[in-house]
Amino acid sequence: MEFQITIPPDAEGYTGRECPECEKYFKIKFGTGLPDEGPCHCPYCNHIGPQNEFWTEQQLEYARSIVLNNVTGKMLSQLRTMERKPDPHAMFSIGITVKGSPTPIAYYAEKDLEQRTTCNSCTLQYAIFGTFAYCPDCGIHNSLQILEVNFGIVEKMLSLAETLESSLGKKMIGSALENVVSAFDGFGRKTCDRLGSKITFQNLAAANDKILRLTGTGFLSAIGDADWSFILVQFQKRHLIAHKMGVIDEEYVRKTMAPESEIGRNVSISKEDVTRSITILSKMADFLYRITHDQTIDS
Repeated sequence: MEFQITIPPDAEGYTGRECPECEKYFKIKFGTGLPDEGPCHCPYCNHIGPQNEFWTEQQLEYARSIVLNNVTGKMLSQLRTMERKPDPHAMFSIGITVKGSPTPIAYYAEKDLEQRTTCNSCTLQYAIFGTFAYCPDCGIHNSLQILEVNFGIVEKMLSLAETLESSLGKKMIGSALENVVSAFDGFGRKTCDRLGSKITFQNLAAANDKILRLTGTGFLSAIGDADWSFILVQFQKRHLIAHKMGVIDEEYVRKTMAPESEIGRNVSISKEDVTRSITILSKMADFLYRITHDQTIDS
């Protein structure tokens, strides 16, 4: 006997998948992405295999239960044709009664996931735990795409800041700069996994030195000296906001060459500072993404 069983998608059209290698769960929307069904990439570990290797345990149990439900249902139907009542007039008579019901179907529900993404490269719609992932269809990593989304959110924060009372608007602009730095740091850490080295980007100068040693090139090949000096200062401003309540200290003066007279004052951050930071970091992100995908570096 052969059975063809359709695995139903959830209410939003996503079908659950489970990597046979790392056993992590994700979802994809069939019908989006590449036109021809090819191999599936695990968004977490990038294991590549045919689609029929990525069924979840719940889906397999559901399929098995449908088969058993069908088989046991037919068996019970055949057995019931043998049912008979005992003859009340006979001295000795045996009756046959068949009891039972088909094996129940093991219905299930797909899980809710944290991040939904549409791949910019192949348009596949997929959902994952966490933020960063390989596209299950074309295998492109989404780190640059996620960074662009976060920068877009910051730009909306800046627009909102203009509508707020002065002190609150300044607070939001400071938060916007923090978000820009955090987004780039998260992008950089994940992207540099391909270099086989853990690199943090809170300290841009140190990160640049490490990238330069690993690849032979650094951020100054993507931006000019003026932009590099500017973005280093913005990262120092972010450090003050995150750790010093925005108050300028001796370390900030030493690292940015600011006048000593500013010690003890609140650091000044403008909307234009944050906007220019996004422009510069976007260029640096394109550069970092390119060099990490063009070569493999041994740690």
